[in-house]
Amino acid sequence: MTSQQIVDACEAAWDANKSDCGHFVRAVASSLGVALFDPNDNADGILDKLSVAPGWNPLPDRGTVEADAAAGAFIVAGLRGGELVPPEAHGHVIVVVRGDDINHPGFPMAYWGKLNGVGQKNSSIRNTFRLAVLDSVHYYAIQLPSPVVEPADDASLPAQVDPVLGLEDAGSAG
Repeated sequence: MTSQQIVDACEAAWDANKSDCGHFVRAVASSLGVALFDPNDNADGILDKLSVAPGWNPLPDRGTVEADAAAGAFIVAGLRGGELVPPEAHGHVIVVVRGDDINHPGFPMAYWGKLNGVGQKNSSIRNTFRLAVLDSVHYYAIQLPSPVVEPADDASLPAQVDPVLGLEDAGSAG
């Protein structure tokens, strides 16, 4: 997976999910082939699952987060509702992307939705978490496989039989 593919997934999920951070993270994850989350998982539920899910690694600091994001890791970050200041009924989750806040070096860039509002695109995490809690944000990363690149001209591929329909597919759309 490349860092640009993560950004592209965020862009594709943005319009339909900009008003709910949990919906946004679930939509991006789903588009990248991550099937970890249930449709009703809110931010707290997402963080609970990430903290124990195989393949997801907690990242120790923002420097590691930025390096992993630049290398194409899928990174979800957030805080549970009780960890926010002041505490809230629901937590907040974001998708970290490549890049550094040019006005505040050392702070990653991210996309997020905002419950009952509008989140932000490719913006510093300083714009979504208060300074009092920035050092408490949980970051979880997974390396996803790169998508399989289909040949540009598949007419040379051998014909395959669709096991359901029993129709031969010569590899072209017609």
